[in-house]
Amino acid sequence: MQGRHPPPLHGPLDLNHTQQPKPNWPGSPTPSPTIHTLNPYAKEHPVETVPNHPRPTEGRTESILSSDDFTVIAKLAETKDYKEWKAQHKQKREHQSESQLEAELIETLKTQGYDYLPRLTDEAALIRNLREQLERLNTRPEEGTYGPNSGFHFTDEEFNRLLTEHIARSNDGILEKAKLIQEERFIDFRLEDGTLRNIMLIDAAYPARNHMQVINQYRVPAPNGKVLNRYDVTILVNGLPLVHIELKKRNVSIREAFNQIERYQNEGFQQDQHRLFEYAQIFVISNGFETKYYSNTVRHKHVEDQQKAGRKTDSGGSAGKSFEFTSYWSDEQNNRINDLILFARTFLTRHTLANVLTRYCIFTVGQDLLVMRPYQIAATEKIIKRVEIANNNPKILGTKEAGGYIWHTTGSGKTLTSFKTARRLAETGLVDKVIFVVDRKDLDYQTMLEYNNFQADSVSSTGSTRELSNRLADRGTNIVVTTIHKLSNLITAEPEHPVYGQRVAIIFDECHRSQFGRMNTAIKKSFKKYSMFGFTGTPIFEKNSADGPGTTTVEVFGDCLHTYTVVDAINDKNVLKFHLEYTNTSPHFAELEETSYAEEIAAERAETPDSKELAKFAKSKEVLESPERIEAVATYILDNYDRKTNQSAATSYEVKKTRTINGVTKHYVERVRGFNSILATSSIDAACTYYDTLNTLQEERIADGTLRPEQKLKVAIIYSQGNGGQLFDTFGDEENFTFATEGTGSRMDGFLEDYNTMFGTNFSTDGDSFDNYYKDVSRKMKMRELDLLIVVNMFLTGFDSKTVNTLWVDKNLKMHGLVQAYSRTNRILNSLKPSGNIVCFRDLEQATKDAFTLFGDTENSSGQSALDIAFTRPYKEAYAAYDKAVSDLREEFPIDEGGSITVDTPEDKARYIELMNDVLELQQELRVHDEFIRDGGNELISDYDMQGYTGVYNDIYEEARELRREQEEAKDSADSETGEGEEKPTAVDLFDRVSFLTELVRQQEVGVLYILELVKAARAARHGKAAGESGTSETAQDSVEHFRDRVRLAIRNDADLRESGDIIEDYFDTYLNESEDHDVQEHFHHYVTDRRTREEDTIVKDEELDSAETQRVVNRALKENRRTIPGKISRLVKGKISLFGGKLGGAKTEDAATKAKRVKQKLEKHIVRFMPFLGGN
Repeated sequence: MQGRHPPPLHGPLDLNHTQQPKPNWPGSPTPSPTIHTLNPYAKEHPVETVPNHPRPTEGRTESILSSDDFTVIAKLAETKDYKEWKAQHKQKREHQSESQLEAELIETLKTQGYDYLPRLTDEAALIRNLREQLERLNTRPEEGTYGPNSGFHFTDEEFNRLLTEHIARSNDGILEKAKLIQEERFIDFRLEDGTLRNIMLIDAAYPARNHMQVINQYRVPAPNGKVLNRYDVTILVNGLPLVHIELKKRNVSIREAFNQIERYQNEGFQQDQHRLFEYAQIFVISNGFETKYYSNTVRHKHVEDQQKAGRKTDSGGSAGKSFEFTSYWSDEQNNRINDLILFARTFLTRHTLANVLTRYCIFTVGQDLLVMRPYQIAATEKIIKRVEIANNNPKILGTKEAGGYIWHTTGSGKTLTSFKTARRLAETGLVDKVIFVVDRKDLDYQTMLEYNNFQADSVSSTGSTRELSNRLADRGTNIVVTTIHKLSNLITAEPEHPVYGQRVAIIFDECHRSQFGRMNTAIKKSFKKYSMFGFTGTPIFEKNSADGPGTTTVEVFGDCLHTYTVVDAINDKNVLKFHLEYTNTSPHFAELEETSYAEEIAAERAETPDSKELAKFAKSKEVLESPERIEAVATYILDNYDRKTNQSAATSYEVKKTRTINGVTKHYVERVRGFNSILATSSIDAACTYYDTLNTLQEERIADGTLRPEQKLKVAIIYSQGNGGQLFDTFGDEENFTFATEGTGSRMDGFLEDYNTMFGTNFSTDGDSFDNYYKDVSRKMKMRELDLLIVVNMFLTGFDSKTVNTLWVDKNLKMHGLVQAYSRTNRILNSLKPSGNIVCFRDLEQATKDAFTLFGDTENSSGQSALDIAFTRPYKEAYAAYDKAVSDLREEFPIDEGGSITVDTPEDKARYIELMNDVLELQQELRVHDEFIRDGGNELISDYDMQGYTGVYNDIYEEARELRREQEEAKDSADSETGEGEEKPTAVDLFDRVSFLTELVRQQEVGVLYILELVKAARAARHGKAAGESGTSETAQDSVEHFRDRVRLAIRNDADLRESGDIIEDYFDTYLNESEDHDVQEHFHHYVTDRRTREEDTIVKDEELDSAETQRVVNRALKENRRTIPGKISRLVKGKISLFGGKLGGAKTEDAATKAKRVKQKLEKHIVRFMPFLGGN
């Protein structure tokens, strides 16, 4: 049906676009020598259409084509174009303005086949272009080539309806738009003639069909007619702005580009009528020589999660995402691509970007958009290519040549990689079924949860061998998660199961475990047409193999298809460094702690162990696990827990949680303080002794008044019978959930009784109940509800929790077991967690060197050793840097006799921030060192002086924010940069070159309780109740004024209290003049509650609001720590307000929007004022 509608009334769009041929940059599609096209049309029109994977059929021998025969991640250095770029890069002049960088980027994209639309700078043009691109994309072959008089065209009515009712619905936000692009991709739309037509927004089956355009300097108008925001560079995909690029000059930190996009979220993206920029899926930030990318929900959650608690999310982990979650792009060999133009010639090639958007993004059940990192994409592509090769050459099916393994370090997202690999294999029909195998039922459960978070009901976990059999026989089930035990039982029980003859891919998680080698033999005997792949962060090499020939990862799985080591991950800042300390708890045990590891290794390696040596080792083990030594270690843990896990009042952050009441599950966000930890012990007996000792010591401290009951650590313990009775300290390859002996079970019964009392649960050592105990412990660790978990081997591999920052080690870890255990601590959470802390009570220095030398491949490390990269610098080096930083700060910005700090010029302010950042970061680094406390390093700058310095820091931060806001408002259509010569730096430019470490500054805040103690001390001084109870009224008044100054300084130091300063200062005078003593905290709570009521009543009266409804809204905001009011303000207004002004039937005054805006501002300011005192209650 050619030309169903006449051309649209606006005529064909001409926005002065230009297009040039695209060179063959890395990431461009290259023909495979072993895979041939089955569709001749694809050869004639490689960009317009590409065939899907055909499903292999029984007996099939033809070649099979990948969905577009395209490799996203390539070897960069091998390409001719890379050498050309390198030559051009060397010739660049040093200075390059932001506008020059923008122009160079656009020229690069034009040479790669992008259409450049220089005149598309406003919403009207954006919508006209969107209409044309969607018409072009949805034109069917029978409708002819798209043009003014042919192809598919909307009528004006149809497109307006499509726009307002589907693409740009008024209530849809970023998350709904992301779901439309990532999951739905089509809109079921009824045309004027009643025909139902699927309107495609993005083509995921044939990514090359998606049309790429580039625009720049898109303008968002302000209500006053000026330009509110101008966006640097945006990539339109089929007319929708799916990728936004924010640029800064080369001397400006890319963090400022990140912050700029955050400001767009607050002001710009909602200002256009149809809010199409909320469709942005990926953001790119660059200053030319450093470039990163991230998903829209990283930016979205960074802004919104601290304000909105009701989003449906998964439990555990940090709710707020931040700059720490941005990613670098790299090539196949993990060479980072920092330069913007090289990034454009790889990541931003049309084919690469289309594939990333359609195939390597995942919109999770928890409404996170995950953009896969380059090493994850490379691994997925390598596996798919192996499967394709095996399908083309059936002779290698069932051999190592048909499979291989992926070496991606712990914490790098192997589960996401394996999920996407499984989905790609299942969706393309390259295999009939994907079997994902784990070695323990706890990992079976965890993997299923993670998979089903990536996509609801995407996989089936199997509760029994019979259920596994049924799942594998069900042709509608493509991905099955199971355990080695169940799969082994199936092979034994059903030698004729139909799955053995199907084309399957078997993926093993944590494939360094010994069971996988033994399972290999059983699989070979039964499965006929399989490819077997393994994922591991710590492969088994000959050097760390304990099971003899034929058990290394290469021998079991074949070639290593892709590598991403702990060194790569730390270099890319995808995981944290480790901070390692060796601690001797008592001179009496020091020698044994230092020699036990060496003795154990020697005994293990002896061909014929000497009975005397074994007896000596057993005696040493007995002493190391003695109650006396364990009490010494437990005492150290309790004395240092708060410092190691960063429990200061200011180190709070938000964690996503769920609660179920009457069958209804509610998702919410809760603020927690500090991190939690795991204690790894050498045996079940040692674990039990630790549990009893830690609880006994805490009860004694509560009894003698040195510990408040609410401060008692929540301690849990978990172990399995498989860890009991061994002489040598193993890593527990054979863990299970059974309790074979009565003694073991009865001890755990007591521990479970404590746990049930602490949390109101009802767990026991019965099989299913203990399974549920494991799951509950896992959940509570992730949600920061447990402080300390005591283990033998469980939770030291396969368990991921961002809130764990410390591992206490009292066991002889080695090789892959050591790296796995250490890696429980180094997941990125926020800037408050700078490293994973490892506190060793045994000398594991040599063991650590051996393990990280083996697993820390340093191919891309610029000559640094794995230990230098993986671990924080030595204490002495860090302390010397801190001593210098404090001296520089005091010398350049001294505190005068009046307590003032002079920072006048913009240059001085920028320098002040740089010096303070050095001090703050070094304090953060050193705080966990025992020596820092011992050497008095924390006293180099007093708390009182630090409050003064952070107060000035906050002043400058507020000034910088205001300057940036004014600069954005002052922008007009003319570019302020000439692009020539040296630009004179403005105050904003100077501030852009530094980063404000606001989360670290918060750690210096003293909080409300500290301030109330000052208020209490002031009253004591006024009434002569201070120490000595002597002095004149003048000295008493001087003391009061001293405390008043300290209160004001503390308020100024705390960004959250600045809006509430008058409340605290008024209370200071109120409490000072009370005739009777009161509990200051209780008295202040009554005061602030009454004051909130009075101020709220004034707002209600002045604005004629519904009192009860207003109180409900404010109560909810305070309870959920929400600083904004969602929904319509009109529900709070007593009378109906006309859209055109005035109450209905009354005199015309102001319109509804103006009043709603004013009421919203008043109430939100009111909430912010009382949030520090009443928030969360």
